[in-house]
Amino acid sequence: MSQFTKAEIDADMAMLTDKIASGGTVIASSSDLLKKSFFIPALSILLSLVNTWTFYYINSLRYKYAYSEGYVEFLTSDGLFVLIPTVIIGLLFSIMTYNNLLIYLTIPDDVRKKSLILGHLEKIVFRTVVFFLGLMILSVILSGFISWFAFGIPALEFALFLVLNMIVGMEINRLGAGLALEKISNLIKKI
Repeated sequence: MSQFTKAEIDADMAMLTDKIASGGTVIASSSDLLKKSFFIPALSILLSLVNTWTFYYINSLRYKYAYSEGYVEFLTSDGLFVLIPTVIIGLLFSIMTYNNLLIYLTIPDDVRKKSLILGHLEKIVFRTVVFFLGLMILSVILSGFISWFAFGIPALEFALFLVLNMIVGMEINRLGAGLALEKISNLIKKI
C-alpha cells in the first residue's frame, strides 16, 4: 500500500478538479467502453468453457467415452449449470464496470497518468484482477479432479465483483478522497 501525505492528496484532487473543470474531459467511445467492460466477463465465460471441458475430459478418460459430440451434449445439459451463472454474473459485472469506466475514461489520459490517486487505484484494481484470474485458472485445473471446482469460475467472478468494489471504496476512504471524487463525478455528469 502506498502512503501519501494529506498535502499530496489535496494537491492531486485540486489538479483533477481544475483539469476537469477546464473542459478537458474526453467522451469515451461506446465500443471502447464495451470492450473494456466485457473483458473480464468474456474471459470468465471462456474459462468456464475450459472448466467444463476439463471436467468432462478427465471424467471421460476414467470411463473411456471421450468424444467431441459428447462434450457438446454435456455442455448443453450439465454444463449449463456452470455457464448460466457465469453469464448472469458477467452481465451484472459488465454493467457496473461500464458505469465506472464511463467516469474513469472521461478524465484525459495525461491527467490520469499524473494523478497519484488514480494511479494508486489503478494498481490496486490490476493486482486484484490478476489475483482472481489466477484463482480462476487454478479452479479450471482442479475441476478435473474435484467436480465442485467447476462452480469456481462463477463464484470467483462474483467475489471479484464484490471485492473490487469494496477495495476501491476502502482505498478512496483511506485516502480521504471520497468527497472530492464525488464532486469530480458530479462535475463529469454535468458535462
